[in-house]
Amino acid sequence: MIRNCKILGLVLGAAMALSAVMASAALAVPQYTSSSYPFTVTGLNAKGSESFSTEAGKIECDSHYVSHSLSAAGSTLTVTPAYTNCSAFGFAPTLNNEGCGYVFHATERVGAGVYRHHVSVSCGAGKSMKWTAGTCKFEIKPQTGLTTAESTNLAAGTVTVQLNVQKIAYTVTQDGFGCPFTGTGNKTDGSFTGHIVLAKVGGGSVSVSGE
Repeated sequence: MIRNCKILGLVLGAAMALSAVMASAALAVPQYTSSSYPFTVTGLNAKGSESFSTEAGKIECDSHYVSHSLSAAGSTLTVTPAYTNCSAFGFAPTLNNEGCGYVFHATERVGAGVYRHHVSVSCGAGKSMKWTAGTCKFEIKPQTGLTTAESTNLAAGTVTVQLNVQKIAYTVTQDGFGCPFTGTGNKTDGSFTGHIVLAKVGGGSVSVSGE
């Protein structure tokens, strides 16, 4: 009986230790935090600060991002883009966004105030980001696990997200006369590069924190 009790005690002790490690790991996931809640962030970029590249070339625009509202600290931040003054492949492209957004998933700390992120494209059921550029048409559908982006906390209480997101899937739905795509169909060579500076709407600070 005593021996069985000792074994049971060792098992319970190991289980408690494992639970503590798991809880510590959960707490270690970096999170977006703010000086007050709920909070929303926004970002503005002049043309040339970021670009989306395809096999046909680059799309560059003036951009405006608005995040979903966060009622508490969280490890993900979803921003919805709006683009104007765009150029691509010799055309002036337009985006029918259908409510899609980019999701930044904070995953690990890589330096003082610097955090690595995975990126997702999130849309409602059956929705996508639909681009039209002259005789070219392509769409970006929901996808997860894209790498990578890094955020850096700035002294002004803002966060800059440096983008180097590769292997983004997209589908060319129209390749008309003068369009530089090599045909319609699924492609996986998309990339999203540049940077976005995110600031808290209404004033105050936003940052990413965690070990």
